[in-house]
Amino acid sequence: MRDLLLPITRAYARPASFEYAAWLSAEFDAPLTALYVIQAFLGGPVFDSPAVLSDAIEYIREQRRAAGEGGAAFAEWAQRRGLDGYRWQAVEAPFARTVAAAADWHDVVVLEADEGNECADATALGQLVLTGRRPCLVVRSDAVFVPPRRIALAWNASAECIRAVRSALGLLQRAEEVVVLGDVGLSRARDCGDPPGGIAAYLESKGVPVSSGRRRIDVGAAGESLASAAADVGADLLVMGAYGHSRISEWILGGATRHLLQHVPLPLFMQH
Repeated sequence: MRDLLLPITRAYARPASFEYAAWLSAEFDAPLTALYVIQAFLGGPVFDSPAVLSDAIEYIREQRRAAGEGGAAFAEWAQRRGLDGYRWQAVEAPFARTVAAAADWHDVVVLEADEGNECADATALGQLVLTGRRPCLVVRSDAVFVPPRRIALAWNASAECIRAVRSALGLLQRAEEVVVLGDVGLSRARDCGDPPGGIAAYLESKGVPVSSGRRRIDVGAAGESLASAAADVGADLLVMGAYGHSRISEWILGGATRHLLQHVPLPLFMQH
């Protein structure tokens, strides 16, 4: 991990995604970019107000002021955490499109999950994860940051899973224990499969502390089963492939992926 991207829509809030991003930046000596994407009417004025136009103009002015002042606040926050490589960028543009374009210049995108924020609910996150070309670390806004010492890996030998493992290798190597959760029954591409010797042998060859045994997952309720298994092993992080399919220009989340984004308190390291 050489470059980290932290997209945000609130200039002064410091949810758990900030703490995770700060830890990653320090642990991997990776520069951190906070991308403040101004959303003109996100949490803005009520449209049935008689003064809606003036309220809207003032709201946008406040957002733009926050874009400037928020940079200084972010720099102060980063310095208190001992970060060297950090920067603040502000842009007024559609959130998903802006983040997707910026992600191409970074190695990992750290995303806040918040069902009360239309830019951070399961639908919005799913679009970013499925259409982006970089792995995403999704952290609930109300989470308490814990370094990922015990990591659960949802493995089914799919192309998505293989990409997630490769991208998360640095995290897996730093863990105290990695637990492999068994095949979740999702379709495997014909040109994909377990590495020679199996996934455990591959991880061990890379210096990953893999626990013995492999925990099975209920195919019929993959999302619920993965969530339960990760909780049972005391995981601090779940690494997995993200699944979905396109319908014309819209990406539709797979059931397991949507369930985990909506209901699991664990941070999720996901890649499509």
